[in-house]
Amino acid sequence: MKRKLIVHNGNISIGGQEKMLIEFLKLLDPQKYEVLLLIEENNGKRNDYIDEIPKWVEYKFLTTERFMSWIEKNKKSKNPLRKVLYSFLLKIKKKISAKEFEKYLNFSDIIIDYDMGLMRNLHKINLRNKKLIGWSHAGDGSLHKNKNKRKNVERYDYIVTINEVMKNGYEKNTIHPQILKIYNFMDFDLILEKSKEAVEENLGEYIISVGSLTENKNQALLIKSFSRLKKEKNILEKLVIIGEGKEREKLQMLIKNLNLENEVFLLGQKLNPYKYIANSKLFVLTSKNEGFSLTCIEAMILRKMVIVTETNGTREILGNKSNYGKLISGDETDLLNLLFFYLKNENERKKYKEEGYKRAKQFDKGNAKLAIEEFIDRI
Repeated sequence: MKRKLIVHNGNISIGGQEKMLIEFLKLLDPQKYEVLLLIEENNGKRNDYIDEIPKWVEYKFLTTERFMSWIEKNKKSKNPLRKVLYSFLLKIKKKISAKEFEKYLNFSDIIIDYDMGLMRNLHKINLRNKKLIGWSHAGDGSLHKNKNKRKNVERYDYIVTINEVMKNGYEKNTIHPQILKIYNFMDFDLILEKSKEAVEENLGEYIISVGSLTENKNQALLIKSFSRLKKEKNILEKLVIIGEGKEREKLQMLIKNLNLENEVFLLGQKLNPYKYIANSKLFVLTSKNEGFSLTCIEAMILRKMVIVTETNGTREILGNKSNYGKLISGDETDLLNLLFFYLKNENERKKYKEEGYKRAKQFDKGNAKLAIEEFIDRI
């Protein structure tokens, strides 16, 4: 008899955690499991991964496309009253989705809250003695500032973490949940296959960064360092940034002020970033915080040297001593010097390409499948 699972997630728009949701679903065996995927937001055309949900997985949206469109319009408005309405609608969205979520609880006794998006409202949901699993993709397991979240984290029976610091944090700060670590994982064959597609744009030789355009991803640091690199070292390479987000306007203004319109390209979201990574010379990530950098691993799979800011997630991937790629402090000059050195020293770059690829193999989906199925089956 198949085991039934409810899987909850906020959305299926382009993002690292959403990409992992799809990989998680693909990893499950349809001969062993029956899955109901409950998605909080119906974002219409921005449901980027909807066609990648396995055909055997049933899915339902907990809010309507019309309601989410209303939220989006108020979010983009510069009218202060619209901003207040936007905040109000977000609270309404949580109430609606929580109420809709309860309608499906009879489907299974096991709930996997894949983005821990239920945490704020768990005290309002009658879980009826279900086993609740939280899958934590961000943070370090610290106590939440929000009172409800701080209490509701104790309602989880298990919390799955994706790095050691996060695991230790939850073990220190929670009492009820059992804490375990399961690394994020990659579909090597798919990434390699997609990387072979042609890049339509004529970009020449370039450095690449992939990530949402947010304050945390800190692309401004990379752009400023790159600007100095052009002026002080006269490099010929361009800078390509793939991703979308609320910092786009600020980054575009920065690029304009530094006279880099013909040197830095914000290409937006791409369903296939792998072909761009495959054709780059270096991969760079300047995040302030990373729980586990999928794009870093993807670049390593494609045999690209990676230069990334040191965070809990990147340190665990690359090793404390930059074993498999270069960890940097987040200093503009430090980044400038490393970029210049490795752009000009191909042999040194090649060493990290090969060591990084060996490390990336440890995150192949085959290693994760057994751990995930064993965990689910013993609940």
